Amino acid sequence: MRVATGGFSHETNTFNPRRTTLERIRRDGLYLVGPAVLEHHRGTRTVLGGFADAAAEVGMELVPTFFATHGPSTGLIDREVVTHTTERLVEGITAARPDGVLLHLHGAAAADGISDPEAYILAAVRQAVGRRTPIVVVYDLHANIGPAWAEHADAIVGYKTAPHTDLYERGVDGVRILARTLRGEVRPVVRLAKPPVLVKSGLMSMTDAPLALIKPPMYWLMARANELERRPGVLNVSVAAGFGDADVPEAGMTMLATTDGDPALAQRIVDELAALAVELRRGFATDLVMMAPAQAVDRAVSTPLWPVILADQGNNTAGGSPGDGTAILAELKRVGWPDAALFIADAQAAVAAHGAGVGGPFRMAIGGKLEPSNGDPVEVEGRVRLLSDGQILDQHFGLPVDLGRSAVVRCGHTDIVLTERPCSQYHPGFFRQFGIEPRDKRITVVQSAHLFRDEFEVREHIPRTIIEVDSPGITNPNARRFQYKNLRRPIYPLDEIEEGEAAARVAGTRA
Repeated sequence: MRVATGGFSHETNTFNPRRTTLERIRRDGLYLVGPAVLEHHRGTRTVLGGFADAAAEVGMELVPTFFATHGPSTGLIDREVVTHTTERLVEGITAARPDGVLLHLHGAAAADGISDPEAYILAAVRQAVGRRTPIVVVYDLHANIGPAWAEHADAIVGYKTAPHTDLYERGVDGVRILARTLRGEVRPVVRLAKPPVLVKSGLMSMTDAPLALIKPPMYWLMARANELERRPGVLNVSVAAGFGDADVPEAGMTMLATTDGDPALAQRIVDELAALAVELRRGFATDLVMMAPAQAVDRAVSTPLWPVILADQGNNTAGGSPGDGTAILAELKRVGWPDAALFIADAQAAVAAHGAGVGGPFRMAIGGKLEPSNGDPVEVEGRVRLLSDGQILDQHFGLPVDLGRSAVVRCGHTDIVLTERPCSQYHPGFFRQFGIEPRDKRITVVQSAHLFRDEFEVREHIPRTIIEVDSPGITNPNARRFQYKNLRRPIYPLDEIEEGEAAARVAGTRA
């Protein structure tokens, strides 16, 4: 079994004014060709790490072609990126002369003039390999999947958790489905349905841990999907929560089912899940889970139940924010710089702190420079406590991270980590690598919607209180605050959808 593998990954917040260019990907992301694709990911808990390990187990020869990715801190992708990526993938796959193709495509990319880049890539790959060569895709839970995916892929497998803790396992699933297909054991067929439900950033928590009860809609959707997946003849059932931060026609939830040669069964499954999504839609109301910045900081300072985690929803760098939001920073200053720690992406400030040196005075307006709705710069005065080159390890995924020149500035009892490049602090290790222990801090601010919960809450049991902060910014979960121009309409919560008309509003494949 000779299988070509590769992919493309970008979660595109179209409200972010900074373009995602090929130059940025080469400089700040990953641009991997040939053997480097697997060498970089082997031994990691990533999709491609799962591909590598599972392929060895089933006797599959993986031929790595091309993989590119950039963090979600930039916005709309230049068309050149998509065409270049497609050309490199098709070139590598064609040269490999494979029996099958295994791709990792994030699913939430959006480019200038190409609203569904993954479908664009899939169409080109399908044309290159023909109809008889099976293509299996593994995607991120936050994918905006268009109906065209089902036209070109034989099986589509998605993450089942948020926080994302199963990337590796889903990579393994993709390999096993493809291996069974190549052996002639199964004949996969995929169907999808798109209910008229749009979900933004921080309303997607889905995990088997007790914390899942905080936001039940995704939990119950995925629980039902897992039940349906156990039926005879079903190879995979996935729920894509979608990525409401991308203003594209494909945005919104998608239900997917891959069965063994039974399109009618696959269709019944996705139709049932689509109807359930409409039924549960009101559970995604943002006012059920968020607190205004001033109220959140006041509560964090006064509660005896600390350590406190403040989840900065509007400034979520894992969802597309450039990471320089100042709403919580301003409130920490208002209350006199309490025992707290937070990150601010501000290249100018990080360089200035290096100029001051360890122990040197620091006074500057920081943050609020990259994205207009993220708040105004905040004047801070303190001393530089630590300097770093910003080369750290993401201990959640086992991958290196380059934050550029970085510094810790202490104002009162608050530690501000200034970085040239943004990051999402979903692991306590992000703070520890800058000499800050979240267990000992009264307040820790994370620029993360839900991924932080796995490491902070489930694995290390650090916080006694978690407050989700209704901060301004392009990743705020309330879709009604944003102006969409390209979405398919009507769609909840921008439009009211009645249960009786839901079936007529579902888009997708039909048997």
